[in-house]
Amino acid sequence: MAWLLAVLLTWTTATTSPAAAREEPAAPTAAVDASKPSTPEALLERGLDLERRRNWSGAMEAYRGGMEQWPSRTDFRRRLRLCELHFKLGKRYHDASFRTVLLKLPRQQASELYAEVLERIQSFYVDAVPLEPLLRHGLDNLEVALRDPTFLKLNATTTDPGRIAWVREQLKAMRGQLAVADRNAALALATRASETARHGLGIETTPVLLEFTYGACDALDDFTSYLTPDKLEDLYAMIDGNFVGLGVELKGATEGLKLVGVIRGGPAWDAGLVAGDQIVKIAGQAVKGLALDDAANRLQGTEGTSVDLEVLKRDATLHTVRLVRRHVDVESVTRAKMVDEARGIGYVQLAGFQKSSTDEMDQAVSGLVDLGMRTLVLDLRGNPGGLLNVAVDIADRFIDSGVIVSTRGRAAGQSQVFQAGGRARWKMPMYVLVDRDSASASEILAGALQDHKRAVIVGDRTYGKGSVQSIFSLHSAPAGLKLTTAKFYSPLDRAYSERGVSPDMPVQTRVAAKPAADADPDKDSVDESTLGDPRFDLVLAAAIRASQAESQAQAVAR
Repeated sequence: MAWLLAVLLTWTTATTSPAAAREEPAAPTAAVDASKPSTPEALLERGLDLERRRNWSGAMEAYRGGMEQWPSRTDFRRRLRLCELHFKLGKRYHDASFRTVLLKLPRQQASELYAEVLERIQSFYVDAVPLEPLLRHGLDNLEVALRDPTFLKLNATTTDPGRIAWVREQLKAMRGQLAVADRNAALALATRASETARHGLGIETTPVLLEFTYGACDALDDFTSYLTPDKLEDLYAMIDGNFVGLGVELKGATEGLKLVGVIRGGPAWDAGLVAGDQIVKIAGQAVKGLALDDAANRLQGTEGTSVDLEVLKRDATLHTVRLVRRHVDVESVTRAKMVDEARGIGYVQLAGFQKSSTDEMDQAVSGLVDLGMRTLVLDLRGNPGGLLNVAVDIADRFIDSGVIVSTRGRAAGQSQVFQAGGRARWKMPMYVLVDRDSASASEILAGALQDHKRAVIVGDRTYGKGSVQSIFSLHSAPAGLKLTTAKFYSPLDRAYSERGVSPDMPVQTRVAAKPAADADPDKDSVDESTLGDPRFDLVLAAAIRASQAESQAQAVAR
């Protein structure tokens, strides 16, 4: 049996990999026109044009906008789902460990992998799930793969349109008669689909069964996923808070790779690179025209090796830098300072919940107390979450007694109630800053402090991710499964899923500690130097004013 290795709550791409890649299309694409179509027909035409250019992320963005503007148009949702399948397929085939490890699995091992993933889902997923939707999604994945040039080039011995059409007709018939009693029947149907693909197009069993494996995971929720060896390694790096690399987070851009984030103290940070800069050449080769994962892979390497980069700065000047890959520690506490010394107001920005976060918080708060802090402002904006036990430990520092969070799931050990230890270490008044990018473990901490009336929550409603993902190692292949195994609830038994934490003091302005996955750092967030500065940070300023007003009210009462 595979062991349950860790429990985490996170909803964004890991930012701690050597060169973490944000969303990218399956093939190089042109920038998307930012103007909004005035009619649903115009938007649909734009989306279809982006699809024809295989710009899946651009098409997804267009259809999401259409769903918000014209919610009655169900065709936008259908097109969005199709683009998501193409997008995920492209990501798989741009993952080097998928191509070099998983695609080379023998037939028997690929069968065992699919069976093991189905067993984990049936045994541990938060809700009981019939097998038919999992198989249906696998058939959908395979249907999309048969339209994908990369999949066909790597796996098929012929791309004759007539033979592809024949295979698709056979799969359509299977989908129309879908009924399975157990995992053996599910495996038999997936095997029959693979035999059809082999007979029609010369495709081996393993690529087909991998599509069924991914389909089973993708059918469940947005947070469950099958993890390739590289993705599993990146996830553990995020949990540990350290890795070997350059310390950058990337997304595709018109001229190359745009830096979404630069990790403090890493090689890129030391070289003066900042969010918004673009890498246009790697080791003398232009980045423009490369798929994002391919370009990001060129930045990775072993400790001590170097890479030369040509960087287009935000002021349009070109700089050449040589970075040496080395060990990088990712800080959870990214800022800790006094923001009002006269009134004793301190500020701590917490960017994630990893193994070191509790110790970092203790050091930051202790240091500010030594400087005279009497009120703490804790900034959780842009914090995507992390480890559940770390969120509980930090909450325990501020709450005397009672429930911090409860989890509920089907499997043994997934339904638990986490209690405060009985003696809070820190008792000063608190204000907690949140926004729509505060998710998961951030919501556990903010919700617990709010329910216990231990802090005033300031900002915007949080993301609303109320589920626990558990990480399983798999015996059948060198990879892992991130599976939703429970949902979590506040001390007052409020569900967080799709609801989040509503602020006590609403301040609707976007000042995120870290941009969301599809955010443009030039447009959607302020310059990092302004975070924690009450002259520019409106949410922080509101919290400081509230603290000052409370202090004045207490003085009058005395």
